[in-house]
Amino acid sequence: MSASDTMKSMGLTSPGAEREKLNKLLKIFDDKGINLEDSKPPRDLNYRRVRFNGPSADGDGDPKLTQRVKTFYVESWPELRLNKDGTVMRPRSGRNLGGTPITENTATLVREIVHGSTVHSFCREWRKSSFIFQDSTSPYPWGLQTQRCGSRGLILAVQAFVIKQLIFDREYVSNILAQNALKPTEFERKRALISAVCEILWKAGDGKRCCVCLLQDKRSYPQDHRLRDDDVTEFFTSDKSPGCILFLYSLVLSASVFKLKEEMLITNETTYKLLSDREECNQALYSLIITGHACHYMHNGNLVYSSNGNLLDDVEPEELATPLKGIQERSQIGFLYWDKGENDDSRTEVGSMLKTPKKPIWLTLINNQPGLLFSTNIDLVSDWRVETRFILNYYTGLPGMPACPLHIETRFGRNALGRTKLHRRQQEENIPQLERCIMTKWYGAAVDWPDILPFY
Repeated sequence: MSASDTMKSMGLTSPGAEREKLNKLLKIFDDKGINLEDSKPPRDLNYRRVRFNGPSADGDGDPKLTQRVKTFYVESWPELRLNKDGTVMRPRSGRNLGGTPITENTATLVREIVHGSTVHSFCREWRKSSFIFQDSTSPYPWGLQTQRCGSRGLILAVQAFVIKQLIFDREYVSNILAQNALKPTEFERKRALISAVCEILWKAGDGKRCCVCLLQDKRSYPQDHRLRDDDVTEFFTSDKSPGCILFLYSLVLSASVFKLKEEMLITNETTYKLLSDREECNQALYSLIITGHACHYMHNGNLVYSSNGNLLDDVEPEELATPLKGIQERSQIGFLYWDKGENDDSRTEVGSMLKTPKKPIWLTLINNQPGLLFSTNIDLVSDWRVETRFILNYYTGLPGMPACPLHIETRFGRNALGRTKLHRRQQEENIPQLERCIMTKWYGAAVDWPDILPFY
């Protein structure tokens, strides 16, 4: 039996056929001059009418598309220019990108909910941050490059969904294929990034709406002293696009500013925002990417009473109390938190909705430094027997980071601590911070760093 027959018997499609279908789809949506609205063009503009015909009734027709498309209109064809390698040069003019230019009112709302002010602008590191994969010969061919700035948390949150697409969101999933998925081709990792961004934006829009911010050369609104220019919101450049900023704005507009204000409990007296004063991601932004809802808190459900049984607002009657909104359902991507500056009696609570996600991928925040933990075994979050001994991979996206597979043992736990209280305190202080974060999910777990010194 040939390889193609074997794949057909298993219900799988060949990689070549899947690649051909995706290339056709990308070719359709990559033509940025197409306007898919089925309406008549204005008479004062030079438009051409184009019709794509499907196969005829007798089957003699040559289909141009895989689905039926109505008549639509395209602008007059631009002059084609070729690069040195023979590829078609994309036009730099913003008018061919389509979409609706951002208004001054919308730009003001977006800047206020992101920065808390209309005069604050992104730093140089943020403007240089984009979604770029590491070299295919590196230990992390599936990994996105990060910088030591506030955009690293945003990139790692997207990286979690890229890993989810590569390993678990396949037509056929097995442990062997999951291990090979960490060696993707250029086509596979680019497809995973596109799928990850789409999933995050649609989740933020509750599956009903999605907004994508594009670049253009001309200003979208006139200059105003009340809204300080940042060279991003009001007017973009075509080359070296600030991908992280565009994704952040797309995320805000997909969720809508009014929904975010309601979820973040923003009023005239509160100044909650998605980025901190140091332009690092706040918890609301992490929750928005992971769950689609901008929650400040990580506990399960809503809290009305404090730990001692009193109403949180200390008001009567009970209906006037404002609950603390947390995570309402089990998320696809998990979240683990550790801060060495917190006391053991008042640590930030992370609920089981985030500690036990649907996929074994956890975004970590250790002493305000983001990272990523994941396993290739999908049973880790569904079968308790797998949790006795397993491997977690840790990733930060920083250049020069060595491969870091951590061997976790939960059956026998850590070695016995010292007999005296002073000795036990000294041993606890020597535990690496990453292990402490892991123990918030698997209490007392023993962590082995094979062939590498603990670096965090």
